[in-house]
Amino acid sequence: MQRLLVLLFLFFSYFPLRSQVIDFGVSFGGMFYSGDLATSDVRQMIQEMRPAAGIFCRLVNSRQFSTRFNLNFGAIQGDDARTANEARGLSFESQIWEFNVIGEWHSLRIRHTEYSSTFPYLFGGAGFFHFNPKAEANGELVELQPLGTEGQGLPSYPGAYNRLQLSFPFGAGIKVINRKVTVGFEVGGRFLLTDYLDDVSDTVVNHRDVFEGNGPVAAQLSNPNLGGLEGIDQTYRRGSERRDWYYMMNITLSYNFGQAIHKMMSDPVPCPKWRL
Repeated sequence: MQRLLVLLFLFFSYFPLRSQVIDFGVSFGGMFYSGDLATSDVRQMIQEMRPAAGIFCRLVNSRQFSTRFNLNFGAIQGDDARTANEARGLSFESQIWEFNVIGEWHSLRIRHTEYSSTFPYLFGGAGFFHFNPKAEANGELVELQPLGTEGQGLPSYPGAYNRLQLSFPFGAGIKVINRKVTVGFEVGGRFLLTDYLDDVSDTVVNHRDVFEGNGPVAAQLSNPNLGGLEGIDQTYRRGSERRDWYYMMNITLSYNFGQAIHKMMSDPVPCPKWRL
């Protein structure tokens, strides 16, 4: 995973070397989740959106292409009580931070005035994110990954999943540029290589194995209907094969420093001239 991330980072970093314009900005909006514990109602999914914010640096390579470096922070949640699978009784919440490098392609430029333009754009890239699903047990919020709710670490079960994973963001947006200030709105999803964003996958689990191997709290959160007072010889599958996703809706605000920084980094210090 690390090698792939380095290769992708180098690929997207090639374009900034040709950059002429540099923006620095902030973003704020929301983050929401799609997976085994998510509602199928899009309106309710958006209502469950949690706050998100970030900072970014945009390097404008040409009239149609830009490269952007993003550092974002947000949170997601899911609860069977709001889905068609209410009887299962699972829930989770997780904070997420991500770093990614994306390319923006401006397919169309619309000029309003001499100093104002609107740019619809598409974006896509790669990066990594950190997540840490938690759930309530006995009145306390506990981390799920160390518990092994699906038998992780036990014989004949998979190992513990990594909470640092690759992500591939993509989406679309629109930006309005007025001299030095750019205001934008964008919506994007993250294609993930993990199904454990919510700590739920399609692994076949035996409750007694989890109880005896990973403890009563792990057994209770693995299957709330069976509890954690004793190990019950019952096998079940907690989720599906469908991979998890998370999405972001952001308003962006940035300031254009033009070529000032580029010139500082590229122009050598002039040598002093002596006159006789």
